[in-house]
Amino acid sequence: MSITFKDLENFIAVAHSRTLSEASEKLEMAQPSLSLAIKKLETELNLPLFIRGRNGIKLTPQGRMILPEAQSALKLLFKIKGAPVNLSFKIGCHPSVGMFLLGRFLKSMNQFSSNLSLSVVNGSSAEINKKVAEGEVDFGLVMNPLPIPGLITKLIGEDDVAVWESSKRYSDRLIYNPDMIQSSAIISRWKGVPVERIEVANLELIANLVESGAGLGILPSQVVKAQRLGLHKVEGTPSYKDRLALVCYPEIIKSKEGKIIFDELKKSFIQL
Repeated sequence: MSITFKDLENFIAVAHSRTLSEASEKLEMAQPSLSLAIKKLETELNLPLFIRGRNGIKLTPQGRMILPEAQSALKLLFKIKGAPVNLSFKIGCHPSVGMFLLGRFLKSMNQFSSNLSLSVVNGSSAEINKKVAEGEVDFGLVMNPLPIPGLITKLIGEDDVAVWESSKRYSDRLIYNPDMIQSSAIISRWKGVPVERIEVANLELIANLVESGAGLGILPSQVVKAQRLGLHKVEGTPSYKDRLALVCYPEIIKSKEGKIIFDELKKSFIQL
């Protein structure tokens, strides 16, 4: 059954009119179109709704029976259509991405309707990609996303993963996250890469260890900037270009709210 908002509106207008011509004037539509619409509704319901006589149009018993229900349904639809929209979106990202991006984003979103609420889900880029695909997260902020059928990818900005050190460095050891493909790519191209290494999963901890002088660290530039540490890139070492993208279903980003969220995320990313 495919009864529309307009079908109910047509039925109620005709029910409260003496003639089809009067109803068509109220609805501002051609009488033949209205007559056809009513016949289609009767076919859809498999019920005779009106008696078309010499003196005009009248409800059948079946029509009288469903009129109150139709009025209640139309009233509810009007209420839903006119009610403030309370929408909640889930944004997924790696904690390090959230650290350098979400503060500015939430501040910029403060200018928009309070009926729009946001929540944050953390995980690796691969985990967030999967959560978006499974519908658990509406928007994924993903580093170097792999294409997934049905999802779209929109670039937020680019970052540079490099080797960093502090002026207090007392050791040549390498501190890095072995699970990052960026680390593997840099190490494979680095002539004279340190033999002594410490594996650390948390980027913020790597940054703090490097700042203390404990060694050289492989870190995204955005993380270093967000930590506000006095680190500088090590000259002559390789780097890796990262792409931060928004991953979501096209239906989500086509909405007014989806467009706002993407635009504000893109504005909140500061290219270094």
